[in-house]
Amino acid sequence: MKEKKVGETQISAKKLAKQQASDSRDLVRYETGITVVETGRTGASGYAVRGVDENRVGIMVDGLRQAETLSSQGFKELFEGYGNFNNTRNSIEIENVKTATITKGADSLKSGSGALGGSVIFETKDARDYLIDKDYYLSYKRGYQTMNNQNLKTLTLAGRSKKFDILIIDTTRDGHEIENYDYKIYPNKQADLSAVGPTREKADPYQITRQSTLIKLGFQPNENHRLSVALDDSTLETKGMDLSYAFRAYSQAKSETYGERIIHDQSKRKNIQFSYENFSQTPFWDHIKLSYSSQKITNKARSDEYCHQSTCAGVLNPQGLHLEEEQGGVYKIVDKDNNGFHYKKDSNPWSYGQELHNSKDEKISDGVNTEGGKLDSVLINCEKLTCEGKRFRIYQEYDEKDNGSYKHEDRDITIRTLPNGKKYGEIPLKKGEARWKDGPLKEEIARFLFPKSHGYSTDFVNDRDLNTNTQQIKLDLDKEFHLWHTQHQLKYGGLYEKTLKSMMNHQYNTAANVQWWADYFFCAREEGGKLGGEKKPQPNISVAGCANGTQLHSDIGKDTYLIPVTTKNNVLYFGDNVQLTSWLGLDLNYRYDHVKYLPGYDEKTPVPGGLITGIFVPFGKEDVVYGTSIPNGYKDCRYNTECYKKNFKDNLALLLRKTDYKHHSYNLGLNLDPTNWLRVQLKYANAFRAPTSDEIYMTFKHPDFSIGPNTNLKAETAKTKEVAFTFYKENSYLTLSAFQSDYRNFIDLVFEKNKQIDKGSAIEYPFYQNQNRDRARVRGIEIASRLEMGDLFEKLQGFHLGYKLTYQKGRIKDNKLRSGYAEFLKLNPQYTAIASQDQPMNALQPTTSVYNIGYDAPSQKWGVDMYITNVAAKKAKDSFNSQWTSMVARKENIYGNEKEIPATQANGKDVKDSRGLWRNNRYTVIDTIAYWKPIKNLTFTAGVYNLTNKKYLTWDSARSIRHIGTINRVKTATGEGLNRFYAPGRNYRMSVQFEF
Repeated sequence: MKEKKVGETQISAKKLAKQQASDSRDLVRYETGITVVETGRTGASGYAVRGVDENRVGIMVDGLRQAETLSSQGFKELFEGYGNFNNTRNSIEIENVKTATITKGADSLKSGSGALGGSVIFETKDARDYLIDKDYYLSYKRGYQTMNNQNLKTLTLAGRSKKFDILIIDTTRDGHEIENYDYKIYPNKQADLSAVGPTREKADPYQITRQSTLIKLGFQPNENHRLSVALDDSTLETKGMDLSYAFRAYSQAKSETYGERIIHDQSKRKNIQFSYENFSQTPFWDHIKLSYSSQKITNKARSDEYCHQSTCAGVLNPQGLHLEEEQGGVYKIVDKDNNGFHYKKDSNPWSYGQELHNSKDEKISDGVNTEGGKLDSVLINCEKLTCEGKRFRIYQEYDEKDNGSYKHEDRDITIRTLPNGKKYGEIPLKKGEARWKDGPLKEEIARFLFPKSHGYSTDFVNDRDLNTNTQQIKLDLDKEFHLWHTQHQLKYGGLYEKTLKSMMNHQYNTAANVQWWADYFFCAREEGGKLGGEKKPQPNISVAGCANGTQLHSDIGKDTYLIPVTTKNNVLYFGDNVQLTSWLGLDLNYRYDHVKYLPGYDEKTPVPGGLITGIFVPFGKEDVVYGTSIPNGYKDCRYNTECYKKNFKDNLALLLRKTDYKHHSYNLGLNLDPTNWLRVQLKYANAFRAPTSDEIYMTFKHPDFSIGPNTNLKAETAKTKEVAFTFYKENSYLTLSAFQSDYRNFIDLVFEKNKQIDKGSAIEYPFYQNQNRDRARVRGIEIASRLEMGDLFEKLQGFHLGYKLTYQKGRIKDNKLRSGYAEFLKLNPQYTAIASQDQPMNALQPTTSVYNIGYDAPSQKWGVDMYITNVAAKKAKDSFNSQWTSMVARKENIYGNEKEIPATQANGKDVKDSRGLWRNNRYTVIDTIAYWKPIKNLTFTAGVYNLTNKKYLTWDSARSIRHIGTINRVKTATGEGLNRFYAPGRNYRMSVQFEF
């Protein structure tokens, strides 16, 4: 107990295995005061602790900070709600974890920038953990959990030979989306796939796999020196369909397209680490470690938006036309009954000539293109369809003498070669005599028969990467010594870290849901579409796109919305655990950080010019930025002109300003042990978070919503005061603690002003900017206890009880009215009281208690634990809706005219204030987990989770529901679709592990 720090919890690999933890949610399942941040299809994104979340809670793996999200509110408003970015903090494979240390409260001492609310620090396993009394270790583990049909396979190998040791842990997880309550609400697959849009009540279908490999190799020539190299490589991959997706195209102002998005997300992390350790005792250290790490993290999100059903307009084929080959090598196009077509005089008195009919004597022109598919405009793709020695049945209406023939003929295919070496086939038109002297030759009118639709759906592809590459050199030293009558445990060192954060955006169109007539054939077309010219092969244009030259695949290249930024961090730290007397100890810790941001610009991946021009330096009054003509006396500054490029260059130079942040972090602790059963601890600590690169440098321009950069942002800071009383006896304890965290300079997106981009324009863009807000405060109490019944009654040896509780309250406070409310209150003064009140903090969890009762047999061969989690309802007054000003009944100034806008309805009621729309009710969940070791080398573990099949919604899931965007939405007016966010019902987990 005397080594336990205030606000700190350590979770061992043994405990994680016993609880069958599989991800970051399970890591904190039975902890209070900390939860994961839910983001929908991309899973969890970091943690929420003491009123702050994501980038404000540090995450480290083996001493390396993990990727931060693009955290600016501007980015979230513009992009996150549309699912086009995998904007999450990467997680770690639980099977690799040796210990997870959760610290609540300011903790920049360990994690540096970002640990305002606390930190979660992971240490991975090492071969020495398994080779304590033997030279080899082998383990194979299989597991399964019903809530997402996840299969787990883990192979662990550890060995030592003379001076070398090695550890290999290979883990594969393969499952699907987490099954919400009432997951089987739809009776069949057709009904399931038809339930699309925000009202969908079942979780979207995804296939989720994680592959992780941890390899550590050590060389220890003697007891004083050790060299090691480690590889930590993991990939989390998600494939599926966003069936709850809702998209409103610009051309469809009042209609939405649902469920037409296929997604493929990847989160890759690869860390290579080299380290040297020296255990020789010197006047300066007992242990020294020098390490170098190179970590690459890529969060990729690819989405394909297209209609993928057979009923889509682009692939309609009502006659069921298909291609078949008959004996003799003749390709022919037949209908759904495998029959051909014939010409017959049309019964319509207004038509002339003959019409095509099917074998049932039905006119087919309504579903078949009887006007297109002409032989001179259609070429056969011989790379996909065998052309050699084949013939093709075509339909001729007029022969080469201009006589109506109305028949089908089998024609030879002439094979030709494209410049790239690929083959194609053509069927030349038959030609007759000249129409007049020296005039053009008569030509037959003959065609292929294709459906009227294009034969494909246009696929709008968004492929976006967020990359974080880190290199770190770190030196750690520790020394124990006595000075006069005091004992010291000294730790000191430093590090240099360099991180490059960049983004790649690749948007293009391609063909999807491709049908045979768009796959086996392509267009022959005049260059530029000029009539009368020579028709040339156009493999990238479908037959249906011949008339206007629409390409199947169009790509304008790669760009980025964020300039790449290199961060350099220099750190020095010092810590001393001082034991002054047997009952009085001090923790004295200090850390200095110097963070430098060095923005750059990569012309190979440019920022669209329109996002940068005019941001700082506007165009002049005589500069024409838009339009089709340039009046006399004015200057052409339209896109890509020299004037435009100069303005871009001038603004870019101002944007690429370097920024730096310096911070002194400290952690001061006082430990009092007045008796052998009571320990009193006091802690005072601070932390900081330097603004992320997107908060400083992000720029975006649009007449409705623009974002300006802010290179003058201050770092966010936090100070934590905490006192804890611990009563203990042997292995039992009860800790009562109270804390207060004060935050300063919270970064938030606020309305700045309306301003012109070019001085000659009357249009003003509404500019928002990331700015520092005043302060926030969180207060609370925590209880943590464990009672080993054997400490009280010997007959109850093996029984244990546990109880944890966290209660916390907090508000964001401003000394003045937020600038974003000023314009709103001019027209709507009745909301002044609401706008002026302190803002609730959504990242604060409702009051949570966890009860535990368990038993471990003295033989350690079996045991059982029951966990009861009770979570209070999130009170309306403690929740906040950031969109409330656009949802209450209000007046708006629309083009100079005041207009009354009615209130938006949420769950059947008008929105009247700033309270959150969706909140959790109180719920209690019971989990039961047991293990059994029938023999030394075999362990069975099984658990029932949500034993009572309780239907409940967690607060973190409720607050992830968005009111704007295309994903993570419900039908706000009625609440339809909310069921999709509920936690799983009763579910089971089981695993078996062999160890040798």
